[in-house]
Amino acid sequence: MGLQIKKSTLFTMLTNICRVVLALVLVFSGFVKAVDPKGTMYNLQEYLLAFSVDSYSNEWLLLFATIFAAVEFLLGIFLLLGVYRKFVSAIVFVLFIFFTMLTCYIYVYNPIPDCGCFGDVLVLSNKMTFIKNLFLLLLAVVVFLGRRRFVCNVSSKNRWAVVLYVISYIAFVEGLSIVHVPVIDFRQYKVGADLRVLTESVPDTYKLQALYERGEEQCLFDVDTLPGSDWTFVEMRSLLDVKGREAIIDNFSILDWNTDYDIAEDILIDTGYVCLVVSEFVEDASVNRIDRVNDLYDYCCENGVQFYMVTASDEENIELWQKRTGAEYNLHWADKSLLRDMTRANPGLVLIKDGVIKGKWTASDIPEPQQLFNPAPKGVFLTYLDNILQKWYSWLLLLGVPLSFMVYFDFLFIRISRRKSTKKEIKETSDI
Repeated sequence: MGLQIKKSTLFTMLTNICRVVLALVLVFSGFVKAVDPKGTMYNLQEYLLAFSVDSYSNEWLLLFATIFAAVEFLLGIFLLLGVYRKFVSAIVFVLFIFFTMLTCYIYVYNPIPDCGCFGDVLVLSNKMTFIKNLFLLLLAVVVFLGRRRFVCNVSSKNRWAVVLYVISYIAFVEGLSIVHVPVIDFRQYKVGADLRVLTESVPDTYKLQALYERGEEQCLFDVDTLPGSDWTFVEMRSLLDVKGREAIIDNFSILDWNTDYDIAEDILIDTGYVCLVVSEFVEDASVNRIDRVNDLYDYCCENGVQFYMVTASDEENIELWQKRTGAEYNLHWADKSLLRDMTRANPGLVLIKDGVIKGKWTASDIPEPQQLFNPAPKGVFLTYLDNILQKWYSWLLLLGVPLSFMVYFDFLFIRISRRKSTKKEIKETSDI
């Protein structure tokens, strides 16, 4: 009997450890997709292309990406809190069966280079992704079998408040990231990035050393510390001193349509402001607030600020765009992968000064030119708030602190309810 109780206790501990680990993975995976729904949509496009599916709407695909990220996040939170244990454990189990089968196929046939499981935050090889999902599937099996042993942190009477807050939180994050720029930018082209450093490759450096021998002994000496005459020179050797590195960004190239001249170097060496309006495909771009872009172009012409618009569209679509919007500026060409990394907006503005990205906006959020180049001071508090909201831990606190209070007050609520119930029973017993 004692052995059975011990085994039961160990399985309960194992179930809840697996539950927490699986929950944290789902919360992390769902969150990094939710802060960049369009990035998730691009990953889904790669999947569809790999499976030869070309009849889809980007709007519906974005909706699916948004829902998928939210569901993954919510499943993680519910699993972490131990609520809806039967339903959630079953869904998670089925989900990881599907993920494991899919990543097994990707590992064997290699149709895409990255599964996009963790967005742009963590890129795993297809082999590591498959191994990761095998491990998580094992956890999901344990969680499903031990679902009755979950430690529930919120009572059934009050979990509606937790569910409402979590849904509101993830909807707010996704809505903000779709309508404006992603609340957190995990890519290389984030605000504050120095493009000169990121696009520069550093070569290996070597140093010369002289090999000398004395009898059977051989030794290497630096050229400025050569030994005495009792040593005999053998040869000079070039040895690696400092290992270099490849450029972190290796595709920063923007071409002029007429001359094929690469203006990327001009952008990097410019010490003033450079306005880079980015539109992956102008035929899909929004024209609702294109007047802001046109006004910005006029201001740049009048004040000697460099202005470029970049797209991956062909010449025919560019001409249609210019007729439709009245654009007087020339458009340049760049690879769509570069444009997707620079901004998720279509169109969007990337402001660069002295090689450093100073700001990113969607077309509808572009400030007035005077405010763009000479922003009014925000004050210490607003500046700090802007900076802190771009940190991942701020959004973690925004999620975790209210949830912790809810769990704590739920605990107090249950405790007070039990005391009242106990007092009532005692009173009824004494009356009898």
